[in-house]
Parts: sequence; structure tokens; C-alpha cells
Amino acid sequence: MRHPTRSSSALLLSGVLLLGALTGCGSTDADDPGAAAPPTSDAGYPVGLANCDVDVTVTAPIERAVAVNQPALELLLALGLGDRMAGYAISDDSVLPALEAERAKVEPFAAEFPSFESVLDRDPDLLYTTFDYTFTDEGIADRGRFTELGVPTYQSPSECAGQEAEVQHRLTLDDQYAEITDIARLFGVPDRGAELVADLRRRAEAAQPAQQAAGTGEITFAWWYAATKTPYIAGCCGAPGLMTRAVGATNAFEDSDQYWPEIGWESLLERDPTVLVLADLGRGGDGDSARAKIDFLESDPVARRLTAVKERRYIILDGTTMDPSIRNVDGIEQLAAGLRDLGLAG
Repeated sequence: MRHPTRSSSALLLSGVLLLGALTGCGSTDADDPGAAAPPTSDAGYPVGLANCDVDVTVTAPIERAVAVNQPALELLLALGLGDRMAGYAISDDSVLPALEAERAKVEPFAAEFPSFESVLDRDPDLLYTTFDYTFTDEGIADRGRFTELGVPTYQSPSECAGQEAEVQHRLTLDDQYAEITDIARLFGVPDRGAELVADLRRRAEAAQPAQQAAGTGEITFAWWYAATKTPYIAGCCGAPGLMTRAVGATNAFEDSDQYWPEIGWESLLERDPTVLVLADLGRGGDGDSARAKIDFLESDPVARRLTAVKERRYIILDGTTMDPSIRNVDGIEQLAAGLRDLGLAG
């Protein structure tokens, strides 16, 4: 079954101009994952790094990149690389407002996961994707098929292990900064990557609430992505966990090592989180929109017993912000503001 975040639609777009980053197997040499990058030629190429157990080598400046999924596209645009793209494929037609003008200059595919042949028709010199689903027969194609044809690929390290239950690493902002650094290296724009990382670091630090309001006790979040019968609630180790820790709160399901386990309402009631963080999605599915979620919470006989529902402690984020992406710093800012609005932080 496909993970719910792989088809997220962003309805509520952040008003900020710069964003918050992705994951990390880190920028490393292809032969020695722990070594620093080797010296390159005067032109800066070839560039090699290890990515999800695959050696990636780019021998010349990238001019015809293809981005798959919103986070990959938005990172390339944030680095000013729209003019070096041959196409993009995303789940809907929205990106962060500050990136819209550049996005409009790049030719889209008709589907989030176009056919292998249609991607090759764009003559790509790099395919960059966020979700491991891309490299399946149901997505686009196995990663090895691109390698056999000489097309370098980059997989967001946040999904090196896909959505398997045994997550070995809790995603951090440093992981995301490492991905920005990787992409900037591959495109030969390391200074742009460093500038973006510095801006994100500054914003993430500034967004942290000054202090927790007196008498509130431990603040816990439950992140609800989609579905009402058995909702998808964030586990420990993905972007929701990263953002939760950044504002000094605790994930009510920190003990789940799945990214988005299905959790019953009785289990949610047992944990009784302080705040419910609700994804606002535009897909039209069961419990997708924030409005549909709130209507369900306030009418369901079990869900309406939650303290967060009784107190109407909701923080609403667009669905894409819950994916590992440059939007995660936006999410940290929105969570911190939400805690202040709810009287839970100073």
C-alpha cells in the first residue's frame, strides 16, 4: 500500500520566502562514505557522492534535471535551478508562492509518476526524487534502469529505507541540510546551498518558543494525516517528529518506529495528546481536509472525548509540510505560533 504522504496536496501555502530542508545520508565520497569530498577539476566536475547505497557521479554541469514530487522540485527552485530543468512531476499544481514564477517556466509532466518512456523523452541528465515509490514498477521504474542508460539519479535520503517499520534513524534538520548540500554540489552551486542552509538554521532557531506556559505540563502532539476509520498518525522518525522536537514538545506516538502507522481512536484517547496537528489536503478523500477532520473530531463519540477536541487545540498545516522538505522550517514556525496562540507557550 502506498504511503499516504506520497500523494499529499498543499492547500495552505506558507507566506515565507525561504524554506526548510530534507534528510541525510550526507554528502560523502562514493568510495568512502565517511571521507570528505575529493578535489575536483578546475571546472568542478566530475562530482561523486554516495546516496542510499548507490554511487552517484555527475561528469558535467547538469542542464536537464527532472524533479519528481513537490519537495524535490521546491528545493531545486529554491536553489535557483529552474533554468536547468527539463521537467517536473508533482501531486498537484501548487508550490510555495515565492517559487511560483520560476516553477511556471518549467514544463510539467501530466502525472506525479509519469511513465519511464516519457521521462526519457525529456533527455534528462539527472533524475531527483523524494519518495522511494518513484523507483518501483508502480511509480516510474527501478533505479537501476536509469543507471543502465547512464542517467544519474538522486533519492532523498529520508527515504533510503522507504516506509519500512524498522526505522534506524530519527530525521533531523542536519539530515535535511546535508541533502541541500548534496544537491548543491551535484549542480555545482555549493555557495547557494550554504546560503540556503544558513537561512534555514537562523529561522529554525528563531522560531523556537521562548518558554512553555506555566502549568501546562508536558505538551504532546498527535499528527493526523488522513483517514477517519483508522487514521494515519505520525510515528517517531519522520518530518513530524523533527518539527515536534524543534518546538520542545513530545510526539504522543514517539514509541512507534513507523513513519505513519494506522492508529485506532481508542489508542489516541489513551494517549490523550495536548494538541492535534491536522493535515489539510485537497485530494477529496476520507478525512483529507482540515475541515473534514474537525467535523469528524467534534461528532465522533470517541474522538470528541479527547482533551484537544474539547479545548479545540488544533494546529493546521498543509499536507506537504508533513513530508521531509524545505517546508519543515515553515512548519516549525507555524507550530511555534500555534502554541503561542493556544496559550501553551510564551
